[in-house]
Amino acid sequence: MKITNIGINQVNPYKRSQQQTEKAQQTSRPTTDQLEISSAAKSMQTKSPVEVDQAERVARIKAEIDAGTYKVDAKKLASNILNYYRL
Repeated sequence: MKITNIGINQVNPYKRSQQQTEKAQQTSRPTTDQLEISSAAKSMQTKSPVEVDQAERVARIKAEIDAGTYKVDAKKLASNILNYYRL
């Protein structure tokens, strides 16, 4: 007795899976990554006027220390220390 595949659909799960994968790859478009920076993050990237003033003050004090011309006001320092510990 001879068995033939006439009228019977051949079943090959590997081939069907491969065809589905190829079809999915053809239909899908390549995606790209995107990055969006919020306005809050953008504002954090820029320095505030207070930070700019502090940086300038620190640079000026460093220059005075290097030149040997930096003087400390003893009364103002003592007053600030007292105020700190009174709180």
